[in-house]
Amino acid sequence: MIVTARELAVLFVEALDLEDIDPQQVDPNASLFGEGLGLDSLDMLEISLVIQQNFGLKIKADNPDVEQIFGSLENLANYINSNPTSSA
Repeated sequence: MIVTARELAVLFVEALDLEDIDPQQVDPNASLFGEGLGLDSLDMLEISLVIQQNFGLKIKADNPDVEQIFGSLENLANYINSNPTSSA
């Protein structure tokens, strides 16, 4: 199964109750944190849990690439697609 950035946007908007954000309008290359979607570290934990529950992929905070992985929806989708059953 190939995961797209758009599918992740829908999943995250629902999981994080981001009622004021239309997932279809989210730029897949925008930063998830700070200036982009404006998510914070608690949101990152929630996203990690959603990824683990939906895709069976555990992304650990001590992963040296964690900032890049969570850099954008596109980066995250690429990571999920490249690591479908492994633990990171």
